[in-house]
Amino acid sequence: MASRSRALLARIARSYVLFVVIGVVVGLALAPVAWNATSSEGTVAVVPLSGTIDGGSAAGVSSMLQQARSDPDVKAVVLLVNSGGGGAAASEELYLQTKRTAEEIPVITSVDASAASGAYYTIAPSDHIYAKPASTVGSVGVLATTPQALEPTTVVSTTGPNKLTGGDEREFNYILESLGNAFVGAVFEQRSDRLELSRAELEQARIYSGTQAVQNGLVDSIGGRQAAVERAADEAGLDRYDVRVMRPDGTARFLSRSNYIASTASDKEMVSAEYLYGESPSGPVFLMVPATYLDPATNESAAPPAVSETGPTAEATVAPEVTHVA
Repeated sequence: MASRSRALLARIARSYVLFVVIGVVVGLALAPVAWNATSSEGTVAVVPLSGTIDGGSAAGVSSMLQQARSDPDVKAVVLLVNSGGGGAAASEELYLQTKRTAEEIPVITSVDASAASGAYYTIAPSDHIYAKPASTVGSVGVLATTPQALEPTTVVSTTGPNKLTGGDEREFNYILESLGNAFVGAVFEQRSDRLELSRAELEQARIYSGTQAVQNGLVDSIGGRQAAVERAADEAGLDRYDVRVMRPDGTARFLSRSNYIASTASDKEMVSAEYLYGESPSGPVFLMVPATYLDPATNESAAPPAVSETGPTAEATVAPEVTHVA
């Protein structure tokens, strides 16, 4: 009887040891998985900016940046940009949102096909800008449709001499030049220690390839999205991190065929330049886009109305009625 009891106790002991060993082995096997699942030190948020910058797209991207700033888990932002700019006011809003975000967490930009004019204004406060060799960057300037004067009629009356026109030509040019100076000044403020361009050269509003932009300081490095994400994590001090794409809702509208082809937006369409300035603009409409985007000969857009511009380079690329403000 005692022998049988000892044998039973021995079997129980062996079973217990086996159970403990199996538990240890399973625990060791699962431990790395569980550790990885909970080991993220933070998140890198990727915010795309695709297509023409208008009120809707600016509101969407601004909302994503605000969410990133308010989320304690988001430690850095990557702006993924494929845009030739758009409306001046909408572009200024995105510049202010990017600047505010960069004051709180690292902001790194990856330029896909283009970051021109208002889109470059948007990314100027970035801590580091990557571009591809074939990316197009620059066009730091403003253009506008010229105001159309109205004549007093029995239907339209006015209390002031400039109420119908908004001001004379000198005042219009002053506003246009002020917008251009603010744009150029912002780029110098954000990148003065990296720019190899003088203010006069920047005011020429030239478009550069990614390689040229690295040489003149508008861009910091040649690289793509992965390089931007890794740089953002490094700037935030993250060894282990998650990546979250915060894609704004809405349709991405493109004036440039090359930007449209390069876009990965799920909802996108090509539009003519009339999308920005209207079929019969009462003006003025202030824009931050390369003048070539409005040229029907080079960009499959409808013929633009009379346009004034900060920066002299557009005379060679836009319709003859275009003039510039130096």
